[in-house]
Amino acid sequence: MVRIRTAVAGIDQEPLTDWLWLFSFLVLPFASYLSLGVLSLLLLVALYQRSDEIFTVLWQRGFVLLTGGLMLSAAFALEPSNAFLQIANFVPYFLLFAVLVTNNGLRYRAVVKLDGLAKALLLASIPISLIALFEYVIQFEAIAVHLRPLDGFAWVFDNPFGHRAHAILSHPNILSAYLVMMLGLGLGLTLQQLARVRTAPLRLPSAWIYTATVLSLVGIFCTGSRNGLMVAIAQLLVAGCFLRRSRWVGLIGLGFAIALITGTVLLGAGGRELSLSAFTQDPRVSVWQIAGSLIWQRPWLGWGLGSFGMLYVPFSAPGYEQIHHAHNLWLYLASEVGLPLMVAFSWVIGRLYGSGVRTLITKKLSQWHRSLLLSYLFAFGGCVGFGLFDVTLFDARLNVLGWLMLAAIGLLSRR
Repeated sequence: MVRIRTAVAGIDQEPLTDWLWLFSFLVLPFASYLSLGVLSLLLLVALYQRSDEIFTVLWQRGFVLLTGGLMLSAAFALEPSNAFLQIANFVPYFLLFAVLVTNNGLRYRAVVKLDGLAKALLLASIPISLIALFEYVIQFEAIAVHLRPLDGFAWVFDNPFGHRAHAILSHPNILSAYLVMMLGLGLGLTLQQLARVRTAPLRLPSAWIYTATVLSLVGIFCTGSRNGLMVAIAQLLVAGCFLRRSRWVGLIGLGFAIALITGTVLLGAGGRELSLSAFTQDPRVSVWQIAGSLIWQRPWLGWGLGSFGMLYVPFSAPGYEQIHHAHNLWLYLASEVGLPLMVAFSWVIGRLYGSGVRTLITKKLSQWHRSLLLSYLFAFGGCVGFGLFDVTLFDARLNVLGWLMLAAIGLLSRR
């Protein structure tokens, strides 16, 4: 059995804090409170050691501006106390980003360390994908009829999600968003393995990378998330553009995309048949219209974070008594903190992501560096794609991983 240590090149001689960072990211999906506790401690240590440097990054990158805008919006919110409380979904992660990009170990050995981290994260997703597959398979009625009475399977059958896997995470959409990021990492690392297979010995057997990547795709299918399926197909198609020289690999990737579409058409998405009406009559359409109305009424400062659920009239979206947010990241921001701050968020994050794309296109990078940067671009791009139809920043695990991906892009774009 290949150990996680094998994947983490060059970390053996590093300080204890580097191991704690690695540990906190790896156990995040499995023991989130432990992970978040360790991360909080590491953030406090970093602030004590280099607060000036961290604040400089926050200022230069625009996060101080965003924090000020969030506080101004909260001051005029429908429910100010709740709005100020929900700023916790943003500001600690701004700090996490700044701490990561000012970490000396990452700054001066970015490629080596971020390569090891990407491989370790991908390997850690294997058991989660396998649990999702197991959960999905046993919910077929021919199997479920024998297992449903058993207490040991209550975690599978006693939930409101239908034929959708959620594994050890709290909701199928949360699992799907997590696996979309892992699929992005896996696709980039697959490109890396294909490029290096003839030029250098591999520290991690290619089969583990390929297996973890395929399993993440299977796991996304098992969640029944239409959003996740669309993002995964888009990731496969974009990755295929980088595999033009490896025709057989590109064909395999195309085959997976076709299989994903075919399986979804035949089996549905989480027990839900796919048809044109499934998209045109999606309750998200009604939710987006409500969000648009809220934006029209208060375009400058919004209604305050957390206000959508308070303003939502029961059953305004047919069949839903309560909906807590706008199910689109940009509509969520515009309706709750105002259009100017939504644009500012898009500019700050877009500039960071754009620097990665620009580095990939314009700079002459080693194949190792190039494919690694592409891995993190794919992963964070999956976050952005998922944000078109859902808002996942309320889940701290996804929030941490998303900001980690963005910090990695920033670090790899410097070199």
